[in-house]
This record gives sequence, structure tokens and C-alpha cells, in this order.
Amino acid sequence: MKSEELRMKNLLFVICYLSLSAALLSGCSLYRPYEEQQTVPADIMGDAALPTDTVSLGTIGWRQLFTDPLLQQLIERALQNNTDVQQAQLTVQQAQNDLASARLSGLPSFSFEPSGMLSRFNGIATRSYIIPLTASWQLNVFGQVTSRKRQARARRQQLDDYRQAVQSSLAANVAATYYNLVMLDRELQILQETQVVWEESLEAMRVLFEAGLYMSPAVYQMEASLASVQSGIVEVQQTIYTTEATLCLLLSESPHHIERAPFGRFVMPSQLHVGLPLRLLQVRPDVRQAARGIEVAYYDVQQARQAFYPDITLTATLGWSNGEGTVNPAQFLAQAAASLVQPLFMQGKLRARYKNAQIEQEKARLQFAQTLLNAGNEVYQQLCICHKTEQKAAYLTSIINSLREAYLGTSELMKNGTNTYVEVLKAQEDLLTAQITEVQNHFEGIQALINLYSALGGF
Repeated sequence: MKSEELRMKNLLFVICYLSLSAALLSGCSLYRPYEEQQTVPADIMGDAALPTDTVSLGTIGWRQLFTDPLLQQLIERALQNNTDVQQAQLTVQQAQNDLASARLSGLPSFSFEPSGMLSRFNGIATRSYIIPLTASWQLNVFGQVTSRKRQARARRQQLDDYRQAVQSSLAANVAATYYNLVMLDRELQILQETQVVWEESLEAMRVLFEAGLYMSPAVYQMEASLASVQSGIVEVQQTIYTTEATLCLLLSESPHHIERAPFGRFVMPSQLHVGLPLRLLQVRPDVRQAARGIEVAYYDVQQARQAFYPDITLTATLGWSNGEGTVNPAQFLAQAAASLVQPLFMQGKLRARYKNAQIEQEKARLQFAQTLLNAGNEVYQQLCICHKTEQKAAYLTSIINSLREAYLGTSELMKNGTNTYVEVLKAQEDLLTAQITEVQNHFEGIQALINLYSALGGF
């Protein structure tokens, strides 16, 4: 009995010695954790970001940017009820469960597998049974367990970045749809005010027609223009209903009226700080997610390399058994074993897995580079739109003021009979077009700011 125990100890010693020797010969690359080596070009956002910028729009919360209380309530409802956000949260929980399992993979596994057998030979019945408790432990000699844990942690962080990206996108979409409704309300108000003015002009023109100062085509032309404005009112009202339904869909609610603030409540920040390119990497969720993809691929390469080395497992069994006889009661059973599985020829599968893992890692690097390039390009475009809409707003205000004066002047001249209805009609149409353009430009600026906030990863 002692010789058997001695032989078992010697066997375990030889296995451990060979394993440690192989690990030392293989170098430290099997255990080395991932080190981020990606660099962000200084001109990734063109000339949009100044080197002295230290504060990023992406570092502020959406409550600081969207100060309208009604909008804040809508965003909170969307984050709570939206099914895309809920699915993303469930996916993160799955990754968390996988990470918890990976953290326990370095511990022994225990199983209880009782079995019994009844056999008969030459009229003699034989009953045997075994009641064992088996423990199995995979030795982490070549880092297989460590790589799985690190990869699970990277996946968990990657999916957490994905969840934040979904939430950030949802908040931006809700805000953009909300302010679209505010701008549509403003357009509707302008059209309704224009309708009142044109009705007055039409009435004045009818009076002049009855006085013999205008022909009937002038009246018909004015009636057609008024009907065009009325048609525009119906079209804007229809757009408002469909936009409200779209916003309700983001809230995961049935279509209903959306309460909103009047036009002019939203104030754009006077200064927009983009921040250093490195901050873009640290804040924007899809960039972080792409960076995590490189880390996940790195540990895939590690595991593919580690598959070339032996898999060492220790097992131990404790329990009771009566052997194969009819003797009862059973006797105590103790057994220990060690196994080493060294792949020798696997039909090229291990080598193919290793090469494919390296290719996937390179693809992840390319994906990261493209994601970073897209992010910088998006920031540049939206920041340019923000600046240009601010400049354009000043010109549009001047145009509207001039056209309003021109309309009032031509109206007075028409009443005095020294001007034609065509000039009055054109002045009215030009003023209406300029007013609608001003509203659209204001919304473009708000939309660009929201897009910039999303492009910088803010939430």
C-alpha cells in the first residue's frame, strides 16, 4: 500500500515538474495581460479642437445639457421603458454571469454521482454500488484559466460600453424629436399668423376690386396664395402628429399628445469645448467598445496559443463502495488521479485556430481605427454646423427685419393705389419663407449640438 502511495506521489511530482519546465521554456507571453497600445492622432478631429481644450461636452450629463424639465421627464421615461435599453441591460447581466463563472473556473469542481448495479450469473445475484464524491481541478499551469477570466472581464466591460452607447443614443434621439416638435409648433404658429395677415390682405384687395382699382385675377391670385398657406398648416399639423407618434415609440408608449415647452426655451451654450483627442477615446462608448474588441481578440490569441500545451487535471474521489461482491456494509473508498493531455496531431485544427485568432485580432485593430476615424469626422462635421448656424442666424434676423419693413411699405402703397398686388404678394411670400428658414436653421443648430453631444460620448 505504501509503495502505491509513493508511486502516486512520484507521478504527480513528475507531472508538475514537466509542466513547470515547459511553462518556463515557453516564456512569459502565455501569462502577459493585455496592454493598450493604440494611439490617437492629434489631428483626428481636424482643426475643430484646440490643443488647450480641457473640458469636453461629452463629459457632462444630459441633464446639464437638456435643461427643459419636460424633456428631462421624457428622457427618464425612455431610459426606464425603452426595450432596446432593457435588452442591452440584460445582455450586460449575461456577461456579468459569465464573468462570475470565469472567476470560479480556477477552483475545483465537485460532483456527486452514486451508482448501483445488479447482475446475475449462474443463478447467483450480485449487487454492487458506489457512493462517491468526486473533485476535479484543472491546473492553471499554462494560463488557460487566467486567459478565460481576463477575456470574460473584457467582454463584460465591452458590453457595458455598448449599454452606455444605447442609452446615449436614446437620450439624443428623444431630445432631437422633442425639439423637432417645438420647431414644428413654431412653424405652425408662423403659418397661422400669416393666414390672419393674408386674410386681411385678401379682404382689402376685394374692397379695392369693388372700387374698380383691381381686376378679378388679382383677387383670385390672392385667394390661391391664402389656400396655399392653409394647406401648409394642415401639412405641418400632420407632421406634428407623426412626430409625436415617433417620440411615443421611443418611450415604448402608445401614441398620444406630447407636452412640450414653447419655442425659445432652449438656449445653446455660448462656448463648445470639444476636448483633446485622447478624451474622445476615453469618453465615447463605441470607441471604448472597439478598443475592448482588440482586448477580447488578444485573449483569443492567448487561448489559441495555450491550446498547444498540455491540459493537466487532478481528480480525487471519496466515498463508500462494496466493490463487486455481495458483502455489506460498504467500505470507505479513496482514490486520487492525475491526467495530462498533450495535443500531438489535431488535423491542423489548433494551428488554424491560432492563425484565425491572429487575423481576428488584426480585424479588431482595423475596426478600432475606423471607429476612431468616424468619431473624429463626426465631431468635426457637427461642430462646423454649430458654428455656421450661429453665423447664419444673425443674417436671417436681419433679412426678416428688412422683409417685414418691405411688406408693411408695399401694403401701404397698395392701399394708396400706387403699388400693385404682385409686389405685396411677393413681399408676403418672401417674409414667410425667411421666417420658416430661420426656424429650420435654429433647429439645425440644435440638432448639430445634440449630435455633437452624442459624438463626444456624453451621457
